[in-house]
Amino acid sequence: MKKSIVISLLTATILFCTAICSFASTGIVTTDTLRLREDASVEASIVALLSMSDEVEIIEENNGWYKVKAEVNSEEVEGYVSAEYIEVKEENSEETKVEEEKNDTEEETNTENTENKVMIKVLAVGTKVYLTPVVNSIVIENVQEEKQLEIKSEINGWAYITVGNIKGWVRTENIIEKEASETEQENNNNSSQKTGYISGSSVNFREEANTSGKVISKLSRNTEVKVLSEENGWSKIEVNGTQGYVSSSYIADKKIETTSRSSVNRTASTAQKETTKKETKTEKKEETKKDTETTSSKSSATGSEIVSYAKKYLGSKYVYGGSTPKGFDCSGFTSYVYKHFGYSLSRTSSGQASNGRAVSKSNLQAGDIVCFARSSGSKKIGHVGIYIGGGKFIHAANSRKGVITSKVSGDGYYFVCARRII
Repeated sequence: MKKSIVISLLTATILFCTAICSFASTGIVTTDTLRLREDASVEASIVALLSMSDEVEIIEENNGWYKVKAEVNSEEVEGYVSAEYIEVKEENSEETKVEEEKNDTEEETNTENTENKVMIKVLAVGTKVYLTPVVNSIVIENVQEEKQLEIKSEINGWAYITVGNIKGWVRTENIIEKEASETEQENNNNSSQKTGYISGSSVNFREEANTSGKVISKLSRNTEVKVLSEENGWSKIEVNGTQGYVSSSYIADKKIETTSRSSVNRTASTAQKETTKKETKTEKKEETKKDTETTSSKSSATGSEIVSYAKKYLGSKYVYGGSTPKGFDCSGFTSYVYKHFGYSLSRTSSGQASNGRAVSKSNLQAGDIVCFARSSGSKKIGHVGIYIGGGKFIHAANSRKGVITSKVSGDGYYFVCARRII
């Protein structure tokens, strides 16, 4: 009798161990949204939703299910998940954490290094420079080597540039951004430190490089300024420690000479009127040009067209640091899409969280940049994408999925803010 009881107990124990295995390990969620249930059954009630890369403590395994503990919204919950969507990390958990922290540090360092690089724009070899922004226009030059350029204006996929003594129109896809060599950096620094003089008698000194920018002050003729850069007809200058912008047409290399006091007074009075007239006319022209460009190039940059263009790259590979169709990371993808429409975004996800203007989650529109944290409750931006409508966004997710669409809420992404660029 005793023998049969012992045999029965041994048999039961073996069967129990076969069905249920205890673990003292950590698991990683491998799907965007994983349901944590009360029991090991798809019929059981849902306790919570776990997100991609969430860590869980595996308590036991039971016929294809893991009983786990997880932290959700700062509270510890317990339940069952399908073992199919958990990657088990049974050994060296501490070493793994150290390695992950090291990788995070390296990633941040790489990002900082990227941000600290001095980038310049050059023309690709074989680029044709046209007289007018039309493909059948007269070709002024066929560039046979990479040359640094200066962009004066952009419209409809064309850029008016200067390369040395050459001025003309090129297709924007032929403009390459690359890291400047030490010589190029030195040349850029030297050129950015040149001195100029205000040629008008009352020139608007603005906070931004457009005629809508707030006027900091009025600069008088022959005011000495430090010219930092020039682009799209505007010069960024520094005056008495204050930086701002003036129209490049009012920057001269030398001071304007005057003769006698009487002639100076007459000339100054006349010149002031002419300058004021000229500036008003120029600003109106700039406004007209701005309106024209907005209509012609940025009218096409509607949210729906940005989304349509972004969707062309669905399925593209994810490559850390990538910003071309050969491979994107999250911020590389968003900046590439917007660059197509003439907008320049910061290269990092945290940087893009300050581009454009803020918009609430309830007022999202197609084309808005949506910014996410890597964990619930965090405000540190770690991921970005482009809102496509219907509560979804398109983004370069990870190396396993590439460019996909996901839900703004409920797919394991922790919404922090949104920015409207257009």
